[in-house]
Amino acid sequence: MDGKFIPWKQAKIHVLSHSLHYGASVFEGIKIYPKGVFRLDGHLARFYDSMKAISMKPTFSKSEFTKACIEIVRKNKISLGYLRPIAFYGEGGMNLFWKDMPVKMAIIAIPWKNYLAGEIKIKTSKWRRISPGTVALHAKVSGHYVNSNLATTEAYESGADEALLFDEKGHVAEAASANIFFVKNGEVFTSKRDFILPGFSRDSVICLAKDLGLKVYEKNMKKVELKTFDEAFLTGTASEIVSICEIDGRKLSKEHPVTDRLKVAFKDAVSGKNMKYRKWLTRV
Repeated sequence: MDGKFIPWKQAKIHVLSHSLHYGASVFEGIKIYPKGVFRLDGHLARFYDSMKAISMKPTFSKSEFTKACIEIVRKNKISLGYLRPIAFYGEGGMNLFWKDMPVKMAIIAIPWKNYLAGEIKIKTSKWRRISPGTVALHAKVSGHYVNSNLATTEAYESGADEALLFDEKGHVAEAASANIFFVKNGEVFTSKRDFILPGFSRDSVICLAKDLGLKVYEKNMKKVELKTFDEAFLTGTASEIVSICEIDGRKLSKEHPVTDRLKVAFKDAVSGKNMKYRKWLTRV
């Protein structure tokens, strides 16, 4: 926290921290594997871009922060877990405007099991995905996740595991906590980047799919098209690749060969087995 390694119980912030009241903090979720931290450089590049998007001036250089990320994983002796860098506006009074508010930077490293696992049910949400015309959509801002939580609450209350949101034009956007893919006749489809936070797991899966000789299309998709797909899955740092077995009560095929191939390819990449993608792993 702010350049010092602090015991867990001492990692506290003041109740008047600006970001606590107004949601103006940015963060990343980064997976730690035995062979290294997954796509650390890309995540931290987006982290610093997110800070810039909400007028934050970093108190540490990206190089300094990268070293701190590696060191905190080492100090906590984590071989499989989760890294959470966060930057937020600290104590500075009750003013709404963040000008002149102090910027605080911290990194949390913890053991972590997958957020979603196995096969899941999803429910299409009444809530629309936030619009790029209203917020800095491609910045990973904490306040944006109120939108995700509203949709997730609705999904949980219906007995589903996750929510699927649409954009203001009625196109498939993404799940509340992950990007979404569909498979039809052996081809892979995913949403365009316009209304989503394009994740690094999403990007990794696209690369892996193309390596497997699969055709991948980024396109606008309407709700009615969901009935035509053979397979569906989510991608995200905390979940990796998760098969979808049901959408709004409609069961998908019990067989998901394309999804299974991608799961194996992803595992080979994060374990360091596929040498082509060893560059995605930062050694600790």
